[in-house]
This record gives sequence, structure tokens and C-alpha cells, in this order.
Amino acid sequence: MARKKAGFYQNDPISGSAFQLIIELDEQEMRCMSKALDNGTIVAFEYFSLDKDQTEDWNDIFYEIKTISKLFNKTYKQVTCFFCTPESILVPEKFLTATSAEDYLNLVYGESSRMEVKYEKLIATRSFINTYRIKKSLAELLTRQFIIFQTSHVYTSLLNDVMERRKGEEQFVKLQFYNGHFIIAIFKEGKIQLIQTFNYKIAEDALYYILRTAQQFNIDTSFAILELSGMIDLHTELYQQLKKVYSNIEIDTIPASGVMQEVQKEYPAHYFAPFFKLAI
Repeated sequence: MARKKAGFYQNDPISGSAFQLIIELDEQEMRCMSKALDNGTIVAFEYFSLDKDQTEDWNDIFYEIKTISKLFNKTYKQVTCFFCTPESILVPEKFLTATSAEDYLNLVYGESSRMEVKYEKLIATRSFINTYRIKKSLAELLTRQFIIFQTSHVYTSLLNDVMERRKGEEQFVKLQFYNGHFIIAIFKEGKIQLIQTFNYKIAEDALYYILRTAQQFNIDTSFAILELSGMIDLHTELYQQLKKVYSNIEIDTIPASGVMQEVQKEYPAHYFAPFFKLAI
């Protein structure tokens, strides 16, 4: 079942040949925004919870979204879908061939005939390719819905953003939170050491993974910078415990413009910052 959790809109038009639709999708949620191509202003934003059970498939979810969304049934000059999926690995460009991307993914995540392999170059590194896979059924649904659309992966956006902004950091940890999972990326001397997604239900689960990865990569938590963004409440036990572990915590936000100004009246500025950065 799909449920709209939030919707913010400027006055029409919010779709058409002068706009781009940007979608971020994972197994539990979907976020959509419409961006004016001439000036980059975000004119509409929708946020959906996807309460899928074992009997539902993406056809059912998409049908429900189309009945409650003001954006999904419109036409756009461009449509870009960012996948927030854990089945992704970074491969040095010199080792990538026509078949190696799928081989690497199969080796790490297991073989599956139901998956479609994608890959994209990291602009910030110029040497790594982000290889990832998505469900073929989902790709086919998006094709039927939009005919022509582009795909990308959230890891690519996150890594490009951090490595362009924080080039000189000796030790840097990025935590990007979603509902029920988070992405952690670890950098040392400007080089990526790890990017991975972890699921969690309670604060102790998340803290275990965060501490374990810090130990694994010899991160000095009294020295390293920890940057937080996404769906984390700064009044919760999780954040209070993080403050006890990391001495230098920064909250990542972006300036509000367009409909983002209305969104930030109801949600903290860091809450949807990762999503709105996809439009930059």
C-alpha cells in the first residue's frame, strides 16, 4: 500500500516541457520533486510511504501512487530516478568490462536473473565506476510510465557531493539516514574507504554498525568529522549516543528556495537535504 505522507506545491504550472521530475526510490519510501529547468527552482515535492507486504508487487504500488500523486501522472521534459538500493559496489574503471560489472555484483550479492545491471562514473574520482543493480520488473514499470527516463544511484550523488566539498579532510564520516536504514561513507585523506547501507530498527542496531565500521577503518572518533543528514531526529537517543562517540558532529543542510521553504516549516532543514541535493 502506498500512502502520501507529505505534499507541497507552488502555483501551477508544476509540470510540462519546462520541468524535470526527480524520483528517489527505495523499498520503503518514494520521494518526488518537480524542478523548473530554466532556474532550478523546486516547485513541488511529494513524500510517500510504501507499506509493501509479501503479496503486493510494484504494479500495485505504482497504481496506488498514480491515484494520489499530483506529479506522477504528468509529463516532463526530463525524468530521473535515483535508486537507494544496497546492491552496489565501486569498481576501478580499468577493471570494468562488458561482463565484469554483473560478475562483481553476483559475487558479492549472489546471482539473480531478475536484476538489471547499471553503472555510472564517479565525477569526483574519475577512476571508479559505481555498478549497481535494480529489479527488472521495476525498470519495466518505469519505462511504461515515463517511456524515456534516466537512472542513477544515490551512492553516486553522495560520493560526488562529499568529495567535492570535503577534499582536504584527513578523516571524514558521512551518515545519511532514511526510514529504517542509513548509508555510511568513510573517507581518509580524501579517499573513499567504504560506502554501505545498513538496516536498523532501534538505536542500538545503528550504533553497533557505526562503531564497528569506525574500528574497522581505524577512525579516531575524537578527531574525525561526522556529518549527518537525512531522517534523524536530533532529540532522539540515537543522536545523543552519537554525540558521546564523535566529538565533531556537523549537520548538513542546503539553503531553502522555492517549495523547500514550505517544507522546512514542517521538517528540520537536514531532513530532506540529501533528496533536494539530487536536484543540484
